[in-house]
Amino acid sequence: MSNIDRRLTELIDAADVELVETGKLGRHLNAVYHPSGKIFVRWGLDAVTRRCAIAHELGHEHYGHDCSTPGAERLADEWAAMKLVTVDDVETAAESCEGQPSAIAAEIGITPHLLSTWMRLHEAGRTSQQWSCLLSE
Repeated sequence: MSNIDRRLTELIDAADVELVETGKLGRHLNAVYHPSGKIFVRWGLDAVTRRCAIAHELGHEHYGHDCSTPGAERLADEWAAMKLVTVDDVETAAESCEGQPSAIAAEIGITPHLLSTWMRLHEAGRTSQQWSCLLSE
């Protein structure tokens, strides 16, 4: 099990939510959090999309969201990025991927969107550690 999968498992356990795989979500929904303590996940997602979708929905659970608004979606993305991604993850991946963001995301095992969210938070000083600029422009 990778470090990122271990982190996700710990987050799921800490939130005490049930993952429910389903074919009933449309193609536009990867996962949905329900306040009953369930996260419904669309069948057939690739591992990276599934991982990031679950982490995003755990962000909704963390904040107690019961509806989707732009602000709630942003907060859930930010929570997921801060919980799944570490400075060490990014620095290690950046070194081996010559600083290319899409390659860094793939190396870590997250979506480019989640990496972009993490980078924005980091640049704003909202992550726990600072790191050298290893991303190419």
